[in-house]
Amino acid sequence: MIKFFRKIRQKLLAENKFSKYLIYAIGEIFLVVIGILIALQINNWNENQKLKSAEIKLLQNFEISMLSDVESFEYYIEEYRTIHHSMRIIKSHMEANLPYSDSLDFHFLNSTAYWSPRIDQGVYSTLNSTDLNLISNDSLRKKVVAYYTFATTNFDMKISKYSNIIDNASDHLLNTRFDGLWNVEERAMIPHDYESLKADKEYNYFIRSLDQQVYWLVEKPLNEADKKAKTLIELISAELEVLKE
Repeated sequence: MIKFFRKIRQKLLAENKFSKYLIYAIGEIFLVVIGILIALQINNWNENQKLKSAEIKLLQNFEISMLSDVESFEYYIEEYRTIHHSMRIIKSHMEANLPYSDSLDFHFLNSTAYWSPRIDQGVYSTLNSTDLNLISNDSLRKKVVAYYTFATTNFDMKISKYSNIIDNASDHLLNTRFDGLWNVEERAMIPHDYESLKADKEYNYFIRSLDQQVYWLVEKPLNEADKKAKTLIELISAELEVLKE
């Protein structure tokens, strides 16, 4: 093709057709520029497709991770609902000065149980700011960052604080009042002296406080995390539909 154009130029020059040569040369330059622009467009399109594919993959990974989070949250929300229920049974039973019942042994055990739910940060922890910029939707990107910031600055801190409360009670309060902590096989935690326990100011303060602590330090963060994750899943799903069009 290049040889073909060169022959045309040489012929025009040989025939002293300078004006035609000039017009031809300008046309040739124009064609070269158009070719370069088309090549750049194709290259940009290919790069954009690569970025879009990477964005889709990243959002899919976040979606899978958050779906797993929601499944975990719902499990722990139910577990802590039963734990909270046991606390209130013990509290109401003792405040009403009711006699000892074997059924309380399970509630003593269950009231001091704790789990350590986590927001899975595996996908997020491997990313840097450049990777996050793959998410082209600014609003969605900010919500993703806010979710994982909530995980480390709020959620984990409160869950850990609750765990420390139970561990401290196990070491300094429950060990002198019960036969053992979390006797899972018998599903029971039996008090040494139930009548003394009813009048025990330290234990009563503990169980009354725990009723509030389990809400503020566990149930509320779990419900907040569940709501945030479900909202993000919906937003990510909608964004993926747009990107795949």
